[in-house]
Amino acid sequence: MPDTKSGRERKGRNKRRQLENHLARRELDADDEPPEPYAEPTDAEFLAESDDAAR
Repeated sequence: MPDTKSGRERKGRNKRRQLENHLARRELDADDEPPEPYAEPTDAEFLAESDDAAR
């Protein structure tokens, strides 16, 4: 079956609809509030040590 412009356009619309449905499903399944941000102690210690060494 030959590749036609209308077939490519239809395929593109279907992919867009699938993506929109996927994103909507993810949004509905997500928690109401985002998780609290936290700093990893190893990163904070490393940054504090490098600041002291630079002075």
